[in-house]
Amino acid sequence: MRDVFQDIRFAIRTLLKVPTFTAISVITIALGVGATTAVFSMVEGVLLRRLPYAADSRLVHVLQPSNTFPDVGLSYLEIKDYAEQVPEIAGVAEYHSMPFQLYGRGEPQRVQIGVVGDRFFNMFGVKPLLGRTFSPGEDAIGAPPVVLVSYKYWTEQMGRDPNVVGQTFTMNDHTHTIIGVLPPLPNYPNPNDMWMPASACPFRSNPALMARRNGRLATAYAVLKPGATMEKMNHSLSLVSQRLHSEYPDAYPAARKLTIGSASVREEITSNSRRLFLTLLATAVFVLIIAGANFTNLTLARQLRRGREMALRSALGADRKRLFRQLVTESLCVTLAGGALGIVVAFSGLGLLRTFAARVTPRADEIGINGPVLAVSLLLCVVIGLIAAIAPLLRRERTSLIDDLRSSEAATSGTRHDGRARSALVGLQVAVAFVLLIGAGLMTRSLLKLQAVDGGYETSNVMTARIDLNWTKYTTRQHSRDFVERLVPKLAANPGILSFAVSTDFPLNNAQPNRLLPFLIKGREDLTGDAQPRSDFTNVTPGYFKTMGIPVLRGRDFTIADRDSANPVALVSKRLAEASWPKVDPIGQQVSVDNGTTWATVIGVVGDVRQNNLSDAVTDEVYQPFATRPGSGLRILARTKGPVELFRRDIKGIVNELDVQQPVYAIQSLDELRGTRLSEPRVTTTLMLLFAILALVITAGGLGGVIGFSVSQRISEIGIRMALGAKPAQVLGMVMRQGMSIVLVGLVVGLGAAVFGARLISGLLFEVGVTDVPTFIGVAALLAGIAAMACYIPARRAMGVDPVQALRSR
Repeated sequence: MRDVFQDIRFAIRTLLKVPTFTAISVITIALGVGATTAVFSMVEGVLLRRLPYAADSRLVHVLQPSNTFPDVGLSYLEIKDYAEQVPEIAGVAEYHSMPFQLYGRGEPQRVQIGVVGDRFFNMFGVKPLLGRTFSPGEDAIGAPPVVLVSYKYWTEQMGRDPNVVGQTFTMNDHTHTIIGVLPPLPNYPNPNDMWMPASACPFRSNPALMARRNGRLATAYAVLKPGATMEKMNHSLSLVSQRLHSEYPDAYPAARKLTIGSASVREEITSNSRRLFLTLLATAVFVLIIAGANFTNLTLARQLRRGREMALRSALGADRKRLFRQLVTESLCVTLAGGALGIVVAFSGLGLLRTFAARVTPRADEIGINGPVLAVSLLLCVVIGLIAAIAPLLRRERTSLIDDLRSSEAATSGTRHDGRARSALVGLQVAVAFVLLIGAGLMTRSLLKLQAVDGGYETSNVMTARIDLNWTKYTTRQHSRDFVERLVPKLAANPGILSFAVSTDFPLNNAQPNRLLPFLIKGREDLTGDAQPRSDFTNVTPGYFKTMGIPVLRGRDFTIADRDSANPVALVSKRLAEASWPKVDPIGQQVSVDNGTTWATVIGVVGDVRQNNLSDAVTDEVYQPFATRPGSGLRILARTKGPVELFRRDIKGIVNELDVQQPVYAIQSLDELRGTRLSEPRVTTTLMLLFAILALVITAGGLGGVIGFSVSQRISEIGIRMALGAKPAQVLGMVMRQGMSIVLVGLVVGLGAAVFGARLISGLLFEVGVTDVPTFIGVAALLAGIAAMACYIPARRAMGVDPVQALRSR
């Protein structure tokens, strides 16, 4: 240990004597290790770490897909059948989520409630932070209403009150008692504020619904028995499903094509983030490779200048092993210092990473710089340090010890092998930088195209707010209609509102994509299955299309007179009209959204919109007057004069005048919603661009260093050439050719890797091909141009060599 500490002290003194080399090396390593540590913290926290459930990999989500939806849900009777008849399942618990109104804690609040079976948390293996979880029998009808509070709600809304267990509050029309607080958990299956047993949900506990096999309100989660596999369980699920289809054919109509399936909870939680995080990790590793190669190159160059020092130490008795130990110590001092700085950089960006990750995974809060992440960072620093220390020892010896002792530092030169090794390292950097720049370029082009997408509506100065009417008070459609009819005049009387509408949905409203429902066309009622047309349905009040900026292309808009539920009217989107009535005027045609019970007459055609994501295709839409098909989930849209804060105050005041117990939430502008939808690709592109720029800077510095060192080695040669009549321009061309030949080789090698890498990120691109020619040409030109600038600086120095001084230095 005494020798080790002596080596460390000597290494620090040696490194302090070369501050430029030390500073550049530490910063280079910090950039590579910091980027890799930051991204690996996301991968470790989301993809690699065990779920915070004791059951972990044995948790399964049981799905019942149809030809329309990926999961139509399960009824109480179906869940019971699968729990009893599938031998691989150790337990099953139902789940659904719905909003409630909470009173008694200040202003009325809208809270999201997870409704579960009493075995849910015990099955997942969740232990409460305070109190207890649900006990057996608490999901039975008539059981006292109790709730569990999520950790986030307890922290943000209850101030982490340690005495919260036992407190009561009113939710809708029942008094509920808090029995426990859950620990920090992923926002899975939904970001719920509280959890209640199934008995406390008036819809789920309705005896009529529980007796209906097709009353599919919930979904189901199961835990596998030890040793059971997903394959065996799926086989058993299929057998039970076939029996149920045979015994209850009315509950499983052939046209719906209901099947049964399952998905691992771990896979569901990570499915949206896996490709993205692995792509970012690969990008960060490429930056680390470039940083490691650059540090190795710097170390090689420095060791070439230390030939006399190493020869002197050898002459004094140091063997090759002792010299290697000293080189390793110096190298590790640099990489560990750079790694420590990189970890500080990564730690400072954790908040941004969690915010970004929250858009693609419910496990964002679990991302952090912990033991495993630090261990990987330490391992990377050690590996890079060892490689950089070994590289100088792999040189082919060309000089004797006496020659090295006689040489001066200025005269020290490397062998041809040394030059090829350093050029190869720079070529590797160029190739990897080209791959990163291509990825960043494709993502940038994709983002620009996505930002330029016309969603079919105008977002500027359009404010939105959501109201979920209390279903214990507004129990019928007429109640919802009456509320809206009292709300509309008050919105019209507000001087800050230019136009407004109330609807059941609007674009960018985070609705579940691809939930297109079948409808009938008059005269073609026989269309069934895949041939039956499908559409998204939205019910709106007059003024919706004006407020949203959606043009009415043909026919007319809705008016307040369109109230007849027996003879309703409808507006359809342009694409739906063209597909449904390609050679017929759609005005006057009839459609039915309730399987032929009523027929709505088409009175107009409106512009197409992208209802869900900007990257999705336009959605076929059928619009009907809110007065004929009212709902309890209201979306208020207003084109306003003032900022969102004024609208928030005004809309809350208007609603409180109508119902003081009715909360209003999600008040924001359409511009904010659009920005939220673009935030994921924007942050992803920004990170990839940042990594690519880092790689470009490091590569340019490494290339300039190689050429500069080559010039210093060839001072005598350059002096002789100029003494024999070579012109400065010829010297400039010679040096530039040397540097650009390295770049050309790197570009050729990187081209194939870039095409392969682009295919891996194809799922992240929007309307951009993986072999986008402008991107490849532009990136190659950019990289070549910056490389030429990096070569030009040492080349200019070569032009200024004094032949006389160069010859004297030989």
